[in-house]
Amino acid sequence: MTFRISPSPEPGRIDALDGVRGLAIAAVVMMHGVFFGVPLPGHPVLSPDEPWPRLALLGFAGVDLFFVLSGFLITGILVRSRGSELYFRNFYVRRARRIFPLYYVVLGLLLFGLGRPAAGGLETVSYLTYWQNYHHAFAGPHADPARVVTWSLAIEEQFYLVWPAIVLWLPNATLRRVCVATVVGAIALRWLLVGLEVPGTHFLLPCRLDALAAGAWLALSPLPGRLVGWSCAAIGAGGLLACGLGSVVPIPELPLMQRFALPAATLLSFGVLVVVRHPGIAQRVCEHRWLRSLGRYSYCIYLVHFLVVEWLALRTYDSLPRGVQRWLAAHGSTTVLLVAFSLVCLLVAWAIGWVSWHLCESRVLAWKRHFPTAESPRSKGEVRSTEP
Repeated sequence: MTFRISPSPEPGRIDALDGVRGLAIAAVVMMHGVFFGVPLPGHPVLSPDEPWPRLALLGFAGVDLFFVLSGFLITGILVRSRGSELYFRNFYVRRARRIFPLYYVVLGLLLFGLGRPAAGGLETVSYLTYWQNYHHAFAGPHADPARVVTWSLAIEEQFYLVWPAIVLWLPNATLRRVCVATVVGAIALRWLLVGLEVPGTHFLLPCRLDALAAGAWLALSPLPGRLVGWSCAAIGAGGLLACGLGSVVPIPELPLMQRFALPAATLLSFGVLVVVRHPGIAQRVCEHRWLRSLGRYSYCIYLVHFLVVEWLALRTYDSLPRGVQRWLAAHGSTTVLLVAFSLVCLLVAWAIGWVSWHLCESRVLAWKRHFPTAESPRSKGEVRSTEP
């Protein structure tokens, strides 16, 4: 059995980045897998003080990894497209074809078709127009967590509205300085707003631009050395673990996590993106076919995974034979069962993503060939990577 798939024939494609997406979505699903505990009689729900829940809840860093990767890929696409007469049209049409169809299908089911908790008029409009992150920050918790997870998609859409114009108008050297200033400014703004007790700051675009700008800087700069990547990843992972151990509950809403854990997650993600672009063990791991498969279907997995976790939690409790439940209660480790439950959720969400991709998404994306990302002479030799 091989642990690598053959390199992609697509010029400039970095296969390992699909694996990075796979790591990010796995972290997010494992995090949400602990929300329901082990859905079996005879097994107590694990406290957040237990090792596995503390570690799994740090999976929110998967969102930061998505942000850094998105900043890197989108900036690379935009830089290569400079000089195209249809620069804006092609970019936005391609983004719309990738994002809108599946998003609005899933959103329609969540709002109108699955009997989920009702959404008010303003909340519904916020989801339909991609500003639910602000609504969630200032209007308080929404009734349906399966809808709430789309806040990160809103942040990316808002980023897409302004970044193409900035990339077009500014030279690369200036863009790199803008990226550094944005990273520092976003972290400083989070500190300020947390100190002022502004609610939901981690849902606001200006407070999450550090991860997007860090990825954009990578797209505009020569590849840092492998040692730099490993150092950033190690320091970021250490900082994230320290915050997880030092926090009452390791969730990003808490002031400690916003001040220290989110920058650590960005640094970790930055390091990962550097390391996987160098030949070595990290690149080989991220080129594994199963991890890349998770990454390929990660958009659908992200949209549906909370529904899957919730549904399986209820069905597992109700459907397992009593004999199996008694045996698991007597012999099963609560931690092992919870990890297994989360992995099953990931597998089911992957299967839904596979079906969605092959029946719908790939067919819609095939139309992107009519809106090519032109490569201008001044952008040749710059970042080349797989499109999100």
